[in-house]
Amino acid sequence: MRRGIFRLAALLFALALGLIFLRYLLAALAPAPLVAYMTLEAGLPVIIVQDLSHNLKRRLAHNNLAEPSFSPDGTRLALSQLLRIGSDIVSYDIASGKLLKLTTAHAIAEAPAWSPTGDWIAFASNREGDSNLYIVSPAGGAARRLTASSASDRQPAWSPDGKRIVFTSNRGAGWDLYLRDLGAGAARPLTSHPAPDTMPAWSPDGGRIAFASARDGASSIYLLELATGEVSPLALSARYDSLPKWRPDGRAVSFARSVDGSSRIMQVELATGAVTRLELGAADADSLVWARG
Repeated sequence: MRRGIFRLAALLFALALGLIFLRYLLAALAPAPLVAYMTLEAGLPVIIVQDLSHNLKRRLAHNNLAEPSFSPDGTRLALSQLLRIGSDIVSYDIASGKLLKLTTAHAIAEAPAWSPTGDWIAFASNREGDSNLYIVSPAGGAARRLTASSASDRQPAWSPDGKRIVFTSNRGAGWDLYLRDLGAGAARPLTSHPAPDTMPAWSPDGGRIAFASARDGASSIYLLELATGEVSPLALSARYDSLPKWRPDGRAVSFARSVDGSSRIMQVELATGAVTRLELGAADADSLVWARG
């Protein structure tokens, strides 16, 4: 009797191990949407990388990391590392857990954005006084300054071809979106509105920019058509919506929504306008980004 129980227990254990192995094998053979986001663990922010189809999660080994941005091949993240004074930009290898510090300017360096070509990481920093945009190689080395404004240039986002950067600045009467052609010099405004326009995200097809704005009261998500300059609401809400990011297929935009003091990741389908919650299994989630796929 006892021997039979032991055999059954061993069989069940082997079956459980087999199912776990099969789950990881399927994840490797059938690549699924991969996201990274910030959540809370014991009240402290941590970064999670998650395979949405197979619900596989990996917690980054280092703490004090924020604002993830995937490399084009999805193997690394650029992040801001929060320090006792200021912050730095780092590169993190997801498989090995190796962290490479890319800036050490004893200043604020934030909002890293990995270029589609993989050659550069753009970020904003006040290392020379006012907040301006810079780029740095993922391998390290000296950062190159892109803007030289006495205002505040922040939140860079790359065009899909890697030739232009859209960003937020208060160069004018308020916070608006600006475009910097990397081969042409001066930046030009894309929006001009009394309400702040912030947090731009370029569509995969290059034709539109999603951004957050308080044009209709509470912060909501809007679309800018680059060909016409037309701005239209994408997801209006009485809550605070922010941090839009395009799903790699270009058919939806995810964003963070403040709900009773917590943050939830939502997504809006462009074709229907339907807004649903992206189920991550986390009580609180923010700063979600998608691997390009």
